[in-house]
Amino acid sequence: MNDNLELNIPLIDEKHDEFLEILAKIKSSNKPEFLPLFKEMIEHTREHFAFEEELMDKYDFYAKGEHLEEHKNLLHEMEYFYEKAQKMPIFGHSYINDYAYDKFKRHIINIDSQFAMFLKDKDLI
Repeated sequence: MNDNLELNIPLIDEKHDEFLEILAKIKSSNKPEFLPLFKEMIEHTREHFAFEEELMDKYDFYAKGEHLEEHKNLLHEMEYFYEKAQKMPIFGHSYINDYAYDKFKRHIINIDSQFAMFLKDKDLI
């Protein structure tokens, strides 16, 4: 992963790596591939978040509410830019090229790392 963002939780790191692969494909895509790949990124993110949320439920994560709110906001933002990109592709390209990676990185550092520490401290994974 870029910037050493690994959490050392293989199941979660794998999902993050998949996201980065899709993001790289979108950034290098041609015009007809852009929107389908953007949609794929949204669906992957939705599945990834659902996976994390199942773990949070299973292990009764103390900061679940904050984490869920972050998931909701990130998905909403992706969907917003996807909708805008359907009419004006520049909005989608701007989000992908200028914001998506930084949002991803911030989420791992500020939010996912807290969950990873919880799982490790409790020897759950």
